[in-house]
Amino acid sequence: MNVKARIRNYWDRRSESYDRSPGHVCIPEVWRSVLSEVFEDKARILDVGTGTGFISGILAELGHEVVGLDISSGMMGVAREKLGDRVEFVLGDAESLPFRDGSFDAVVCRHLLWTLPDPERAISEWVRVAGEKVVIFDGRWVGDSLASKLRRKAGRILIGIYERRFRFHYDREIRELLPFHGGVDLKTLLGVCRAMGLNARARDMSWLRKMQRKSMPLVYRIYSESEYFMVEIDVG
Repeated sequence: MNVKARIRNYWDRRSESYDRSPGHVCIPEVWRSVLSEVFEDKARILDVGTGTGFISGILAELGHEVVGLDISSGMMGVAREKLGDRVEFVLGDAESLPFRDGSFDAVVCRHLLWTLPDPERAISEWVRVAGEKVVIFDGRWVGDSLASKLRRKAGRILIGIYERRFRFHYDREIRELLPFHGGVDLKTLLGVCRAMGLNARARDMSWLRKMQRKSMPLVYRIYSESEYFMVEIDVG
């Protein structure tokens, strides 16, 4: 089974409808404020797993030199249509970056770890190409309690009806190969960083997630339950 090919094919299929999903509500002005604080000085930044280019676009607006990388040509095609030549886009694998050591001042990724077969290898690659820091926005999307699992199941059914979409992400065969499928909690991610010998610090971002949830239809608020945070890894 070629896991990466199946993951890529899934996102190619999702690319045309991805930005129309109410579950992907973003608040540009809030993210602009967050990113301007995280990246105070103008920098060359790699946005890993850029998807349809939301983070890349904001960073470009803030005056940074941005390269967006994604494994899906479909998602990247949507990003190119939205952002034109303001961002350079590269087709590639987040776990095996096509760049030399220290090619960027910083690397940023958002909501990517859950879909990677080898998250530790990916993080080591991001550290390798970043001259100063790696910034990860992520969270734990699924709780372990029975109530949480029931809420998620009910939410998926309702969202499927709402969007007329009945396939959610990957089949079981692929999910079992993704260590962080369902998201990653902060304690686990910081433990991974420590085991890799990395200096990482965290910031709670649950307030941002709560703001986004308020803008979602009810069916998405039922489905969406998460711990949300930012982890910043010092490289330089």
